[in-house]
This record gives sequence, structure tokens and C-alpha cells, in this order.
Amino acid sequence: MGEKGVHLTGTSYSKPSIFEIGAQDLLSLSLEPAFNKLLTVLANLYPAKFGTFLRWKDETFMLLNGALQHYYLCRHSASFSEKFYGLKRVSLKNSNTITKLSKNQKQASLILLILFPYLNKKLDALRKKYSLELSSPNCPKLKRRLITVFISIYYICDTIREILKFQNLLLYTAGKSKYTSPFLKIFDITLSYSFMNPSIIITDLFYKIKKGTFTLKDGGTILEEVAVKSLEIAAFIFRFLQYWDKENYDKSLIALPTPAAPPITEKAKQFQGLCPICKKPFRTRTAVATSGYIFCYLCILPVIQRYGKCPITNYPAIEDDLIRLYEQ
Repeated sequence: MGEKGVHLTGTSYSKPSIFEIGAQDLLSLSLEPAFNKLLTVLANLYPAKFGTFLRWKDETFMLLNGALQHYYLCRHSASFSEKFYGLKRVSLKNSNTITKLSKNQKQASLILLILFPYLNKKLDALRKKYSLELSSPNCPKLKRRLITVFISIYYICDTIREILKFQNLLLYTAGKSKYTSPFLKIFDITLSYSFMNPSIIITDLFYKIKKGTFTLKDGGTILEEVAVKSLEIAAFIFRFLQYWDKENYDKSLIALPTPAAPPITEKAKQFQGLCPICKKPFRTRTAVATSGYIFCYLCILPVIQRYGKCPITNYPAIEDDLIRLYEQ
């Protein structure tokens, strides 16, 4: 009976430093840019196979990231980035005693890790979209007012969220709070150090092979561990390359020669001064970064949203590739 109740007993709380918390936050934020970069390369190489995924890149990342975080929460009681830095999520019973996460706390953690960032990115994309429409002289008066209200509410909520996060960080640094995030505090969840032993011991595997007791389940466990460790090593390499590029970015950027302007094709000359879609003078000039062609914003936006490519060159493109051009 005592063995079954061991997991219910609390252990002393060990508080991580803000540097470890900040490092795992940066790694967590770098997962999506790394995924988008990989998906963009694949879409450029194989547009027929990966073009659709590029159009739904946010939803695709949410599903893949959800599966990844669910695995780590169930296996290690931590997100991928927290496990990478030797941290785990625990339930804080009182000021000095912690227990394992309950099922509801793991579900709440999954929502905070997956759904909240996705919704926040979608709201930010709407803000950028409506901000461009607001700058258009053809925007109706009622719509302009609604957009202004939406943008104001967005900035107010975003400011309140950042103030709460900064306040909580100050309290945590000063030792006045045990919670690393105001959102985790709602569910009595905080971070502590992970002292878990490796799930696979090589000598045990060799012993099983020698005795002939090695099963398919053991083989599946090995493949699972290899995949997880490969992902963690890839994350380490990615972080190393980020720091390397940051150190050498300014020098390499200055050293690069200015490229010559590309020649203007006959097809491009046909649309000189006109939007290639509506065949009229530009309204809210917007360039597609992947192709270089310029369109009216209200003309190119629905095309990119529906087809995910430049209508002239058929190069893959997403909303983030639309660049507003300002006239002097």
C-alpha cells in the first residue's frame, strides 16, 4: 500500500532561476520560426506536396506542437523546452511543498502551451490586416470605426497582459512569489528542477537481448527515445546557430556586396504602374516578398488567402509575405 501512495507525498520545492526560465521561454518561441523555415524550404522545393501545408502553416504547427507538448507533459510533466533545460511542472500545495500535476492541471498546461499562442497570433494577424485596411482611403466609415475599436481593445489587453507578466517576474525575482507566470498561478502550477532518471538503461537492453527477452515493445521504446533525443539535439544545434548568426550578423551584412537589380521582364512591363489583378492604378501598394510584384492590398490579400501563391509567378506566398509600400 505504501508503494501506491508514494506519488501523493510532497517534496521540498527547489526554485529555478530567472535565467533558466528565460532560456526555456526563448527556446519555446523559436520552435515555430524553425518549423516555418523548414516548411517554406519544402514548399519551394515541392510546391505540389507542401503548398497546402504552407497555406495552413499555423494550424499545422499547432497540431504538431500539440502532439509534442502532450507527449512531454504525459512523460515528463514538462513542456519540450522545460525538459530541455532540466525543469518540470509541479503543483504547489503550499509555500515549500510540491506534488505531481493532476490530470486537470496537465490539460490546463496543454491549453496554455498550444491554444493561447495560436489565438494570440491570429488576433495579431487580424490587427495587422485591419491596420492596413484602415490606412486605405476607400475604407467605409462604419468599418473604420469598428476597426479602430478592435485595435484599441487589442492594445489595451496586450498592455495589461505584459504588465501582469512583468509584475509577476519582479515578485518572483524578489522571492515574493513562487509562480513563474501569472497564468500558471491560476492553476497552482509552477516550475521546479527535474531529477528523473533515464527511462532506458543500455545495460538492461543488452541483458534482455542476451536472455532473449527483448520484445517489440522494447524496440518501440528505443525508437521513441531516439526520436526524442534527436529532436532535443536538433533544438540545441538550432539555438547554437541562432547565437552564432546573432554574433556575426552585423559584420556579414556589411560585408555583403549590393546585388544588381534584376532585369524587368516583358510580362512585368505590361503591368507597369497598374495592379496586375484589377488593371487599375495602385491603391495601398503592397509587394509580395517571394516574387517582387506589387498589387493593391485589397486585391492581393484574398488571392494569397485562397491560393497561397503569387498570381503572376506562382511562387508560394503567405500573408506574412505581404509588405506595405509607402510613397514619399
